[in-house]
Amino acid sequence: MSFSEADEALGLTRFEEFDAGFDAAYVHSGDLRVDGDWTGGDLRTAVGVGEYEQLGELVMFVVDGDLTVDGLLDLDEGTLECLGLLVTGTLTAQIIDVNATMLFVFGGADIARLVRFTTTDGTLSIAGRTRCPLVIYDEGDLNVTSAGHILSRRSEGPVAPYEAPSSDSDFDFSGWGWPTVTLTRTEVPAALDASLYDDENWVDAATALEFARSGRPLLRADYPAPS
Repeated sequence: MSFSEADEALGLTRFEEFDAGFDAAYVHSGDLRVDGDWTGGDLRTAVGVGEYEQLGELVMFVVDGDLTVDGLLDLDEGTLECLGLLVTGTLTAQIIDVNATMLFVFGGADIARLVRFTTTDGTLSIAGRTRCPLVIYDEGDLNVTSAGHILSRRSEGPVAPYEAPSSDSDFDFSGWGWPTVTLTRTEVPAALDASLYDDENWVDAATALEFARSGRPLLRADYPAPS
């Protein structure tokens, strides 16, 4: 169906600051559980798009309910173009990896190990609380309120906490969270396993993903949680 039809039925643009220009939507009604990893390629296959076939328009895949992925959610794997995934309920996964794609969640997220958002392009927006030990990001469009640490790889530190605008501000958008950076390259040696970063404290996101997939902790056991 068209995205406008899905929006009218489900209120997909219920939060402000949502104008990605989607053309079409594929909707799964009800909760969905995926055993193992789930990729953008799996989404394409589910709607009958061939491996080398273009979607031809900007498509939003919608789960109208809760989504549980028992492994890695990687929207960029197996994709040929930008696409979006929107979850109207809660997202639960072991790991999230988002690069040039877009992920929107309306009901908060429980991510057991890692959110990797090391991109300058994609979008990751989660309304409500995100529970995850570590979010690693660069300069993409990140909108989350996390109960764990958020590492900005490009920040030398320290970073002032985000101050939400007043309620009468044109830029006070309800719904989406706002990231508060708790770790910069200054804090990396004290916070992360030594094999995750180089002598300039640059964290290797690929190695971090390998750690997370194998169940190895990324944060040092004695490093405190955000206050």
